[in-house]
Amino acid sequence: MKLKLITAALVLATSGSAHALITDGTAGNGELFMTLLDEAGQQSYILDLNLTLNDFLGSVAMGMTYTYAADANMVKFLGDVAMDNKSGLRFAIGAMDSSGATSTDYHRYISTASVIDTASTVTNNNLKILGTNGNQMLADVNADIGANASLIITDPSRPGYAGSALWGDNWGGAANIIATGKIGSGMDLYLLRQSSGTFAQRLQPSVYEALTYNGMPVMASLDAAGNLHVAAIPEPETYALMLAGLGLVGWMARRRKA
Repeated sequence: MKLKLITAALVLATSGSAHALITDGTAGNGELFMTLLDEAGQQSYILDLNLTLNDFLGSVAMGMTYTYAADANMVKFLGDVAMDNKSGLRFAIGAMDSSGATSTDYHRYISTASVIDTASTVTNNNLKILGTNGNQMLADVNADIGANASLIITDPSRPGYAGSALWGDNWGGAANIIATGKIGSGMDLYLLRQSSGTFAQRLQPSVYEALTYNGMPVMASLDAAGNLHVAAIPEPETYALMLAGLGLVGWMARRRKA
């Protein structure tokens, strides 16, 4: 039987990380981050995933799986959420490549998406707005994140608040996607990119591509306990192999017992 390699999950510790600040897109290769919003309770949480945009795209091509266990700030955040508000929590993942402002810049972004409005056109110029919004939000977060890899914000007037006008559900209104999804659900990850190598064509439509591995979508899911999982959905044949293997083990065990 031909066996298929199933990539083991890489569990990343988030507490006490030596790297604290979330790298924005001004240098061209920002880090992935996750936001979680309690809009009714007017608080939000942000986590540095400690993974650059380029490294993530490379790891997607190899089928890597990432799991982030809930850290102390996540546990506190969820503990402070009123019971009636828990089902309404919304999370999102983003990363930015927004270096410079010259005519030869090439902007790219990674984002989750629960809805894509194909009737709405996002231009190359929109991508500049995405970068500006995201960088300003992270600048506010980095002012207080300190030695931690995460931060809780309880002031909704701050730019770093996940429900702010710079972030919200669709990158501050600059995207044609709903980047957020409810806790306990999963969302596909997309690469948004400039459609040309020059902003002289800034009104040209930009491009978004679903991230996949072996034809399967790469998804992010956040469970009710605050554990984040990013991976490609296993192929049906992988499930079949796993079930066949478990069945064979059970049959052998019964035979030995008999």
